[in-house]
Amino acid sequence: MEETLEARVARQFSSLYLTLVSVLVGLVLADLVAEVHSRIVLWPLTPMTVRSWFQVVSDALVALSSWVTYSHLGLLRRRLPTIWDSLDAMLVLVTIPLNAAAGRPDPTAWFFWGSAFSVLGLCAVHINLWQSAREPGLAHIRRLGRVLGPYHSLYMAVPGFGAMAVASHYHVAPMWLQVAVAASGSVAGIVVAILFLREWRQAVLAAPPLGREGFSTPPG
Repeated sequence: MEETLEARVARQFSSLYLTLVSVLVGLVLADLVAEVHSRIVLWPLTPMTVRSWFQVVSDALVALSSWVTYSHLGLLRRRLPTIWDSLDAMLVLVTIPLNAAAGRPDPTAWFFWGSAFSVLGLCAVHINLWQSAREPGLAHIRRLGRVLGPYHSLYMAVPGFGAMAVASHYHVAPMWLQVAVAASGSVAGIVVAILFLREWRQAVLAAPPLGREGFSTPPG
């Protein structure tokens, strides 16, 4: 049976999406490395350089955690692409201002962009899950975006990092608290990836068998 153009595009969409996401995350990591080489002081170890270490590691881990989410949800795509697919992929670039704020004497901007990253990251997650739920048999995958689900760290980071930005701006946040909150970003990046992969696997195993072509056409 001859393959239709729609089926051919749908079959190639997943690979195209994974390539785009990998390039964007690679750009974010390259930008972080450039920031470290050009201006961020990581030695000798002082309270400020320890905070910088945690900021750099957090930025790297949240970028890699984002790739885990994007790539594994991207594997489920077998349909015609929409503008929403490009939009949610582009949102990973909000990590770049987070990189630019790392390692500076005043941590206000880093905490602010950490809160902004969490807000936009949740937007990207929900767009991604909404798009994935349009695949045959995957309507249940949207539950991964619940408040107490794999992304609970992002929900907590929005007010938490926002409050730290305000406290740092008014110089009422002690250094030990700044270091602890910066370290929490590293932990969150690891925890989100682990919890997501566990629930993603369960959602995929719970999906019914696909038809022969196994793709859906978005409305509109």
